[in-house]
Amino acid sequence: MKERGKLTRREFIQLSALTTAGLVMTACGGKATEAPATKEAAPAATATTPAAKYSEAPALAEMVKAGTLPPVDERLPLDPVVHTPVEEVGQYGGTWHRAAVGAGDVQMTARLPYENWVRWDMTGAMMVPNVMKSWDISDDGTVFTFYLRQGMKWSDGGPFTADDIMFLFNDHWGNEELSPTGVPSWLKVQGEPVKAEKVDDYTVRLTFPGPNGLFMTLLASANGLYMYRCSSYAKQFHINYVEDKAKLQADAEAAGYEFWYQYYNNKTDPGSRVRDELDLPTIYAWKVKVVPPTTPTVFERNPYYWKVDTAGNQLPYIDFIEHQILENAEVLNLKAIAGELDMQLRHINFANYPLFQDSKEQGNYRVLQWIRGYITDTVIAPNIAHKDPVMREILGDKRFRWALSHGINRQEIIESVYLGMAEPNQISPLSSSPFYSEAQAKNRLEYDVNLANSLLDEMGLTEKDAEGYRLRPDGARLTINYEYAPIFGAWGDIGELLTAQWKLLGIDLTVTQEERTLFYERKQANEHDMGVWTGNGEFNPLIGPRWFLPLDNESVHCVPYADWFNTNGSEGEEPPVGSDIRKTREIYEEIKITVDPEKQKELWSQINDLNQENLFVIGIATAPPELVIVKNNFRNVPDVAVSDWNLLTPGATAPEQYFIKQ
Repeated sequence: MKERGKLTRREFIQLSALTTAGLVMTACGGKATEAPATKEAAPAATATTPAAKYSEAPALAEMVKAGTLPPVDERLPLDPVVHTPVEEVGQYGGTWHRAAVGAGDVQMTARLPYENWVRWDMTGAMMVPNVMKSWDISDDGTVFTFYLRQGMKWSDGGPFTADDIMFLFNDHWGNEELSPTGVPSWLKVQGEPVKAEKVDDYTVRLTFPGPNGLFMTLLASANGLYMYRCSSYAKQFHINYVEDKAKLQADAEAAGYEFWYQYYNNKTDPGSRVRDELDLPTIYAWKVKVVPPTTPTVFERNPYYWKVDTAGNQLPYIDFIEHQILENAEVLNLKAIAGELDMQLRHINFANYPLFQDSKEQGNYRVLQWIRGYITDTVIAPNIAHKDPVMREILGDKRFRWALSHGINRQEIIESVYLGMAEPNQISPLSSSPFYSEAQAKNRLEYDVNLANSLLDEMGLTEKDAEGYRLRPDGARLTINYEYAPIFGAWGDIGELLTAQWKLLGIDLTVTQEERTLFYERKQANEHDMGVWTGNGEFNPLIGPRWFLPLDNESVHCVPYADWFNTNGSEGEEPPVGSDIRKTREIYEEIKITVDPEKQKELWSQINDLNQENLFVIGIATAPPELVIVKNNFRNVPDVAVSDWNLLTPGATAPEQYFIKQ
């Protein structure tokens, strides 16, 4: 019998084909409502008084008995989200032991919580209600009306209402000091912002100046994080609401900030990973108890969490989450191999797969293989907008990028790094996606050193130094700095292999490992030659096409161009008029105002064609499975799920219904 959760290479590839983006809900018309629970579960092992409609954790029941907490029925909304457990109704209690590689790596603002207005299911195939219980969309894709859950509360017991959304739009994004450019670009249509309106305490209406064909898709994805602020809490730090404005400024300076709005952000930003503020209300399943950089950091159950299981038990099941803050990913993997982590996929290195398998019985854990929602874990991004004009001329020439691709011995990398569990591939939508292009996916994959060298010769890079390395037009050696942060892939190993492979082309590749913060600083300053990162949501590339066009500062190959688009030309650098890289973003802007899904696909095919011709970024191979290490008594973790940033993985698998079996 095949081991539970373990897939062969063929099964993995076949199963990947099931994750089709063709099933995603479009943003066109109709009304979405929450589906009822599909099955009744057995009663929970632990319950409160029979008179209560819902049950709760024993520790909370004791607080209710002591009079320090309202009864569970009063803490839940009238219509809580109902989760059908993956395996069974869980048991309350226990601590989930995890690890992070630095204080900023603690994943309790995204990834573990996934509390968007709406969200994707665990396969990324269907959009489901969440904070919003339902919504209406006008036929022309301009007006979106959302209905909140009456009686939903923040972790301090205060009501969560339309006021908390209007505060974000009016007082946060509407304040020029806090948000000089107003609402984020995805909430604008052709540069004009959305209009937010409070219909009543539990109804919000968003009206765009024109059709917004991608709004719901982006709302359910990473763009839709943090679409609210606890207004009753945030007002005490906002210049518009305090009587003594001088005192607010003085408090900001005393806390080490120059301006009040920096202080406000530190106190109120739900996305801040490292904070000194324990009182910030949240709607997440767990709230902070011990903050980073203290290790372990500790998060405790939110007594006002607004979800239940099919038996009426308030979630989450688990009492606490602890993150050990470790030195690096290597130490984290050693702890996982030793069985010291309860459930972890972040930083679990696929190269350690044999070690995980060999050690799982002793460590009392299982090794799951989740499907990647992105095409690859290694995108090689030459900086085509390089600040050095000589390097820009070289890296910006598509023949150079063609040569780099033909100079990659992909099979050598697949066998040595991916254990044979990958296929050669460029950066493209997944083969299961309706946006797939085989011509782009298989573009210039042939390992052909002679062809690569002829392309470089054709560019005029024919002069070489005594060691056989090509010379730049200015006479300097053609050296490319390959920069990476040791975060998600075996990028260092791949860099070393490329160093030897591209030496045959006369290219001197230097491999530089950097801390993630430095990597981000250098790409934002446009100081890098070549960066490496993972794919991004290629199960539905409309969500975040960072590698297909100048999208944002994650578009490592052209950050200045993305900045120019996203600031209406006030920052960054304008891409050349008529250039193919500029056309990709212009087509995407047209997709954003297109409501018809078939027209969206037709437009996207043009972006595929431009990427096929230009090979703006270079792929090695498809992504191997996402390894998930799970202790055997840690339950309700699905055997099969899709792992992707835009699913806030593992957030889409509902960690609030994980439990530790006694």
